[in-house]
Amino acid sequence: MASHKRTLRRLTAGAMTAALLMSCAGVSALAAEKDTFTLGIYSTTDMHGKCYDLNPIDGKEVKNSYLKVATAMKEERAAMDGTILIDNGDIIQGSSIISYNMNMEGGVDNPMAICLRYIGYDAFVPGNHEFNFDMETQQIFYDMLADTSDKYPGTLVDALCANYINIETQEPNLTPYKVMTFDVGGQEFKVGILGFENVNVPNWDLPTHYEGSDFVHKDNTERTYAYEWVNYWQKALREDEGCDFVIVASHSGEDSGLVGAGDGDAVETGKTDFSPENQVRHLVENTTGIDMVIAGHNHKVGVTEMKNADGQTVPCVNGGTSTLTKTTVTIAADGSFTIGQSENLDLTTYENDAGLKELMQPYYDRTLPFITEQIGTLSGDWDDETDLFHVQSDTMNLVHEAQLWATGADLSLASPVANKDFCIGQLLNGAESAPISLKDCYSFYKYDNNLIYMIEMTGKQIKDWLEDCTKDYTVEADGTITGGGFGTDQLYGMDYDIYMGNPEGSRVVNLTYQGKPVTDDQTFKVALNSYRLSANAAGDEFGWYATTGITMGTDAVLWDGSVSEEFGSIGGSVTLVIAEYIKAMTAEGKDITPPEAKSHWTLNAGTAPAAGTVTRQAFVEKLFEAQGLDPVPEFTKAPFSDVTSTAVDWAASEGIVSGDGAGKFNPNAPITREQAAVMLMNAATVLEKGPTGMWAVQITYADADSIASWATDGAMWNIIQKYIPVGEDNLFNPQGTITAAEADAMIAALMA
Repeated sequence: MASHKRTLRRLTAGAMTAALLMSCAGVSALAAEKDTFTLGIYSTTDMHGKCYDLNPIDGKEVKNSYLKVATAMKEERAAMDGTILIDNGDIIQGSSIISYNMNMEGGVDNPMAICLRYIGYDAFVPGNHEFNFDMETQQIFYDMLADTSDKYPGTLVDALCANYINIETQEPNLTPYKVMTFDVGGQEFKVGILGFENVNVPNWDLPTHYEGSDFVHKDNTERTYAYEWVNYWQKALREDEGCDFVIVASHSGEDSGLVGAGDGDAVETGKTDFSPENQVRHLVENTTGIDMVIAGHNHKVGVTEMKNADGQTVPCVNGGTSTLTKTTVTIAADGSFTIGQSENLDLTTYENDAGLKELMQPYYDRTLPFITEQIGTLSGDWDDETDLFHVQSDTMNLVHEAQLWATGADLSLASPVANKDFCIGQLLNGAESAPISLKDCYSFYKYDNNLIYMIEMTGKQIKDWLEDCTKDYTVEADGTITGGGFGTDQLYGMDYDIYMGNPEGSRVVNLTYQGKPVTDDQTFKVALNSYRLSANAAGDEFGWYATTGITMGTDAVLWDGSVSEEFGSIGGSVTLVIAEYIKAMTAEGKDITPPEAKSHWTLNAGTAPAAGTVTRQAFVEKLFEAQGLDPVPEFTKAPFSDVTSTAVDWAASEGIVSGDGAGKFNPNAPITREQAAVMLMNAATVLEKGPTGMWAVQITYADADSIASWATDGAMWNIIQKYIPVGEDNLFNPQGTITAAEADAMIAALMA
């Protein structure tokens, strides 16, 4: 990055209000007498609880923890005349160690506060994940940062946030900024540090976690940092405090459209225009008076040059969960300064700080047995489905079953939050059984800050929300379906099918509950996570509030797991609730086997079949009924994960059906004529009416070339038996559908 030289006129500092902080950075007499003063400005962001060098979940080394930051800063401080170190938030959530402390120990003696104090951070700016917890637990963390006794190691850390605003008083709840003063050649050089929280916190966190507050002043209707800076803080820092240099640390992305999703992950939202969530570039381009910006939230490592409203270049640094940013500023005795190179220091190249590791060791030692202790035994024929957004799976069925167990609800809503390409079946690794522990629960439900709730919803609200979720999917040119994210829920307890070829608003069809169509005014108890209920008119990222009108403050909320007698001790965390469900099943002497699905759903690229079209399951049921079995014997369960049906069990055991080759039967898909031909031929064989010996014939249909290779035997047998009639055009129409009357006639011909 090119250097920037600015000469600042010195301003007389006004009186400082009692609420604001000033600290003086001690420098040696030698440094003060130098012609220039080298200031190093450092930052971390989105470190998500990385306070130890081993991950208790997988035993792997954590190569970019605060232990490395401690070592790096000791080296940097020795090389600089003065330093500023800022953490840009999202620190008390994201690792199993901090999760154990927050959920099981109530955040007491918070390890992350100890890390910041030990390393000597000058300022901390909260991120949105700080608001995952109730206000009392948050305050424990802030009190530890501010503690001036000798109870905790290190030095106090100032928590800064200029836009966490009390709605009634319109004053910040935390100190908005800090001014640090450096002695440069006998002259004061003032650096102001202003903190901004992400304005979209109401999109993600419960109102009780920031009760009576918002994240902009009430006159900031567009919710921009630029408005906050120009109208509230530019004069305060530049004129009243007389700052020579201003840093804005904002827990917001540059403008990349990336959204953080835990340690090391970032989800591409596809948005590159202005968004309140990621608005650092908008801040810089629409203001003056800011010399440097620290970004975060989007987990994007890098340094970006931006132009402010006067055309001056402003460096923006982002540590992106894994690095320590470094920016050098060379200050002359006359007050002019040059902003030097900004860079991301690779934390993996530093050793762990032994002193901090010793302090963190007890936290690791308490966490490890908690998450690795066996809580159950996994067994059974689990599917290997990892495409959890587009196909119903055993993995998600278990999540839903746990939510229903915890709440007693009729239905469960959840979006997949498993590790990439993971499914529960992988834990067996080919064995008949395997132990399961809490660390495994994190593999298929990694966000333990999602809390379990139960609400009441009408049939209309449920259908409208499922319809809204279909907007997250895209049908590609080859017919495959892509898309899906944290806002894309799946419903468990009702059967339904999604046809992406249908117009928006009518893609969800066949919505039934216990075999009956769902009506708009029916009401259901629904289990779901807290991130849905945090939405409101001011913050509605996924469209939940606009679609359902349900938020935390409405009467629709029936039960809150975070304060319940059953799960209050674990904070209502969905991840920990799943573990409790597994423990309960184990206490009953049960292995954890693939759940027998209470409902089924499908996602299809095309349009819904016309009314009266027979589905695959309906056709098999007609075949089964035609057998007249009395009494009906028990059949081996069909090896399909998406259907529960005696008729399908019979057909599979007799070799009449074999599914799609991937463990699915696709019961609600319309049966095609070529599929029916194969089933009829196989059924004829069961009835000892099928082909024997050398029987192949030529397929004389005009469209023979369009018949699938797996269906040619069925088509040849139909040439002979004529179960499925063709018209004068001699077209078999292999991919065509059939009506109920046609299915009845075909089966009657078979049974004759």
